[in-house]
Amino acid sequence: MTVIHANDPTTQFLSVLYDTREDLISHVTEASTNSDVIRAIRASDTIVMLGHGNEYGLFSKPSKNGKYERFMITDRHVQFLWDKTCIGIWCHANQFAKRYGLHGLFSGMIISELQEAIEQGIPATEDEIYKERERFALRLKNCIEAYSLEEIPARMKSLDDTQSELTRFNYSNLYYYE
Repeated sequence: MTVIHANDPTTQFLSVLYDTREDLISHVTEASTNSDVIRAIRASDTIVMLGHGNEYGLFSKPSKNGKYERFMITDRHVQFLWDKTCIGIWCHANQFAKRYGLHGLFSGMIISELQEAIEQGIPATEDEIYKERERFALRLKNCIEAYSLEEIPARMKSLDDTQSELTRFNYSNLYYYE
């Protein structure tokens, strides 16, 4: 498994998805070059892409002013991802996957910060968001280890025992594409 995940403190909670995996071949961060990213993708059958992003790809670490100015995954990487099993957990990864015909498990918009909740009109406190994103990531990790990727969207919905607007939003935004 290859993991592509920038050292961004706002998405470090997603490291639970891979930090104890024995099948981790490589971990690509914002320090990696585009050639490093392509080499890492080619070296593995499963590619896990985590962090912040949009429908155009996975962002790198934000600059000092807090803006995301660089992508780690974009359309130029798609040709290397087509024959891979992909897990993409970033906002609007599902749109990226659909546009380019990628296979695997992808998230839509996932609220992991207060500003995102405000933008989506979802009432939540910062404490609730931090607590629930940790629970979400741990549950997703357990599902990835126990179920096929195809089963995970429905399984995650069934694990939402809080049933707040926040958790219903997040747990309903996982998609599997064959």
